[in-house]
Amino acid sequence: MLAEDLARKVLEFADNRKAGDEPMPTGVAGLDLVRQRAPSEIYPVVYQPIFCLVLQGAKETYLGSRTVRFARMESLIVGLDLPALARVVEASRQKPYVALALALDMALIRDLAAETDARSFGREPVEAVVSGEADEAVLDAMGRLFALHDKPDAARVLEPLIRKEIHYWLLTARHGGILRELVEKDSHAARIAQAIAVIRRGYASSLRIEDLARAAGMSGSAFHAHFKAITGTTPLQFQKQLRLMEARRLMQAEKLTVASTAFQVGYESPTQFSREYARHFGASPRSDRAKTPAEALI
Repeated sequence: MLAEDLARKVLEFADNRKAGDEPMPTGVAGLDLVRQRAPSEIYPVVYQPIFCLVLQGAKETYLGSRTVRFARMESLIVGLDLPALARVVEASRQKPYVALALALDMALIRDLAAETDARSFGREPVEAVVSGEADEAVLDAMGRLFALHDKPDAARVLEPLIRKEIHYWLLTARHGGILRELVEKDSHAARIAQAIAVIRRGYASSLRIEDLARAAGMSGSAFHAHFKAITGTTPLQFQKQLRLMEARRLMQAEKLTVASTAFQVGYESPTQFSREYARHFGASPRSDRAKTPAEALI
């Protein structure tokens, strides 16, 4: 299946359902479509493990000083939960940005790794977010998965098989190194994932590098170095971004006051919170509070 054919089918699906420029469920579990008809401003997003196949246009994701670009017939693999910034850089009404995004099942990745020699598929430098060329096998499998959106009887039988196939192609892809590392219990990526889980559970609390390093089974210096190499940021910056993104959600979705939000996400001073919020988002929390919740466009 050509990328152009699948992009046309995805656009027809979106048009038939009068979709806007927000991520839209396809009806297949864990599979969303994204259509963006103009370049976007930079916006914050909290990624979870996900695979994104770009059929048209281009997008960029920013992690600290790193920029990851993914365009037509390229795919993005995100192996860890992490905050980032992103924007669509190539899109128009005549030729929108079009992508399919599939939530990754890490349990399935582990099962597949146990069935094959994942190490034999390469030891590329490991980063939490990486893009690479999407081959015809992945494109074909994603097209078949999307085609199940209006075939519920077939989906019950075929969806698990196609989903497993896609996860296999990602595990063995040249840019699937983060997935191969995560299934190895004592790898640096697996240990950093443990520390990230601690940060996410306690993002509103005071966290010490020593405690996070202990959770990862590393020395403080090794933990800091590997954390930044894999995520593109430091542990404390990572925590701060999580706090600020949750604060934005609380103000826009739940309409909490600025002061209440500051205390709820772990700040002792609303003034400091407002200063860091404005620096991160480019707008004061008070002005952002009046907006509707921002959608994260994968």
